[in-house]
Amino acid sequence: MTMRSMKKKLLIAGGIVAACWLALAISHRTRPAVVLHYAAEAREPASFFLMEYENTIKELIRPGATMTYRMDRNPGADYYLSVSLPMASGDSVEIKPPFSRVDVYIDADTRIARTVVETGFWARIGAD
Repeated sequence: MTMRSMKKKLLIAGGIVAACWLALAISHRTRPAVVLHYAAEAREPASFFLMEYENTIKELIRPGATMTYRMDRNPGADYYLSVSLPMASGDSVEIKPPFSRVDVYIDADTRIARTVVETGFWARIGAD
């Protein structure tokens, strides 16, 4: 095997690996998103639950922070998604498909001020 053919094979292999990584990145980036926005005027972090099917995420969000969570691409008929603030205000919002991006705005009093649901495919691209 010549040096030239070895370089060519390595270049092809590198291109295949790069294409696979690009496909994975695009696949992740185009999944529906839930984005939480916490008011910058808030005084302390707030704990929240994000429940999807039987999975529950419990995290803290800091004042002024934005957190993005990617959801199932093809939810079933029994799909369940809920965002709640049980330790603070007790507010919650249940989200049903179809959606591409859901923005949940939490005010300085740790209450869910508003929820914006977008169904257009391109809305999920700018979520991160």
